[in-house]
Formats: sequence, C-alpha cells, structure tokens
Amino acid sequence: MFDLKLLEVFLERTAQFGIPVIAGVWPLTSFRNAEFMVNELRVPVPQEYMDRMHNAENAEAARAAGVAIAQDMVQRARPLTAGVQLSAPFGRYEMAIEVAQVII
Repeated sequence: MFDLKLLEVFLERTAQFGIPVIAGVWPLTSFRNAEFMVNELRVPVPQEYMDRMHNAENAEAARAAGVAIAQDMVQRARPLTAGVQLSAPFGRYEMAIEVAQVII
C-alpha cells in the first residue's frame, strides 16, 4: 500500500462488515522497483513517491528514500487500521527493521 487515499476509500466501503484490515507496506528499493510496482503489478504509487525514488542519486539514496516512504505510510496507516504488515523486499530484512522503528 502506497496510496493513503485509496486505503481510506477501501476502509469506508468495508466498514459495514466490521472486518479488521491490516495494511501491507513494502519499502521501495529503487525507481525501477517503483516502476515495476506500477506497470507490472498495477499497484498505485503516488507521483510524489515516484519522483522521490527517481531523484535518488544512487542505490543508498534510493534505499533511504524507500525506507522513509514506508515509514511515512506506516505512521499514516496505523491509526486507521488494525495493524500493518511490513515486507522485507528481496530478503532485505534490515529495511523492514528500519521501517518498524517508527512503530516503537
């Protein structure tokens, strides 16, 4: 989940069912990863996040941007949902751990 507006619409439409919703958060690893999410998986990624990933100067900057975006999404989605599920992209568990630090 990258688009909070879509999450809010989903929660409004499903509120009548009383089903707990857990938001999945995937830290982006690169601009190419963000493009793949949008073009191949049809996951909506807001242009603001695409721009942040595109403007990363190197792999480390892209990793940091991806973690920051995921942390933002966790902080914004957590009050709205029953919880969040963090992914470790491509086995990069340290990224998920960094994202989780905003929960504590």
